[in-house]
This record gives sequence, structure tokens and C-alpha cells, in this order.
Amino acid sequence: MGYKTILVHVSNLDRSKEILNAAVMMAKIYDAHLIGLFVVPGIHIYPSVSMYIPAEALQSHKKFHLEQAEKIEALFDKTTKSEGISAEWRQEESYLPNISQIVIDNARTADLIILGQADEENDDANLIEVPGDVLMESGRPVLVVPYSGTFKTIGDHVLVGWNGTREASRAAFDALPILKSASQVHLHWAVSVKPDSDDKTLLGTDLAATLARHNVNVSTETNVNPDLSAGDELLSYVTQRGADLLVMGGYGRSRTREFIFGGATKQILNHMIVPVLMSH
Repeated sequence: MGYKTILVHVSNLDRSKEILNAAVMMAKIYDAHLIGLFVVPGIHIYPSVSMYIPAEALQSHKKFHLEQAEKIEALFDKTTKSEGISAEWRQEESYLPNISQIVIDNARTADLIILGQADEENDDANLIEVPGDVLMESGRPVLVVPYSGTFKTIGDHVLVGWNGTREASRAAFDALPILKSASQVHLHWAVSVKPDSDDKTLLGTDLAATLARHNVNVSTETNVNPDLSAGDELLSYVTQRGADLLVMGGYGRSRTREFIFGGATKQILNHMIVPVLMSH
């Protein structure tokens, strides 16, 4: 079992090198076919503002993104050919500024999706929603690469966040190819309130036993800290354990509720320090 088709979505030239490096790394490990995807977004028009957009502005917008696509494709081709990876390049155009649906359509037939963390302060509006949209709607595991940092390894030392939910279970099993080859896997009970009973499912004992039968070198740990949110606790443990990958379920409650009240998924997507594999 492994990832044999990997889709990497790249839309930002400045961060393309690290995202492509992560994708090539994963493709080499699993001898996978790598698909590169760039989507040219439509121009953003605010419905509250009635204005005429001249043809020159539309052409300039499209030209900018086509130039970005050409440079990213050249880097993709150079990197995959130098590493001897089976690869293909896809370039599509959206008539809408939100490109998520095109990424989702391409993602649904891949084993693993790789894309970059959204930078809410600097990204175009068309990119900010992509990670969350793909996570929610593609039905595939999503590996998100932070917008800052360099990652020489991904998946050698893994922290798995566990809280007994469907999303956490799916993430753990979607990550199984990585967990089987990892030198260390820590299964961390990621909640801030201790349960009333020693439930083996909730505490991760049963999951650890299942993973061990797959020859995963797994250990379990529980540290209840009511002063930390689940997201903050996971980030803290990533640092303490020196993990190079975090695996967790995404959006165990609705995105709207997380946006309003906060939640572990939003916290991690905004503040990740290592690549994160999420499943919904």
C-alpha cells in the first residue's frame, strides 16, 4: 500500500520551490506519478462596487498568472526530470476568482494532495480558501506545506493527533504508508479534558495496537492540559518531540463554527510549523 498518484497544486512562484521539493520527496519515496497543477484565476470583482473593468486590466491579470504558470512549470519539469520521476503538468483556467473547485476536481482521483499553507496577510483572495476547501470537499488526504521554513525530511518522525473522532481515524489510516516507513510515531491524545473512564478507543490504545500490526513503530502519550487548546497542545508537542510531520483530522465540526469560535484545524492551518497531513 502506498501513494501512487500525487497531485501538487502550486500557484505562488515565491513558495513553489519548497512545495515542489516536498512533492518530489514524497513521489520518490513511494515511486509515485506526480501531477503538477496550476489554475489561472478569474479576476476578482466585488459585487458591491459597480464598475467597468477595461479589457487591458483583464489582459494584464491573465498575463501575470500565465507568466507565473510558465515559470512554475519550468521549475516542475526541471525538478522532476533531475530526480527521474514520472510526472505530468496540468494548467487550467477558472472563470471565477475562487479556484478551489478546479483543484478539488483534479484532487478526487489522486492518492495524496500536496499544497501550500494559505498566508492570509499576503496571499490573493483566490488562494486563501483553497486548503480548507480541498480538505473538506476532495475526499482525499491533504498534505499542507508551511509558507515558511525548509523541510529536509517529511514523515521520519511523526506526531499523530488523536481524539477518537471519525476525522482523526481517517487521517491516521490515510497516513499509514508514511507511518509504516517512519522511524518514530507518537500517538498523542489531543484533548484538554480527561475522560471519565479509561476508554481504550479514546485514549488511542486500540489504534496503537492496530498500527503496530502494520509494523508501525508507535508509542502513545497523554498529557491533559486544560490551559491549552488542542491546537496549541499539538503545536507544542511537535516542537518537543522534534516531529517533522503532524497527522490529524480536519474540521471535526463545521468550518463556520471554527471560524467563529476557533478550533484545532483553524489553529493548525494558521500556525503550522511543520508539514501537516489532514483528512476530513
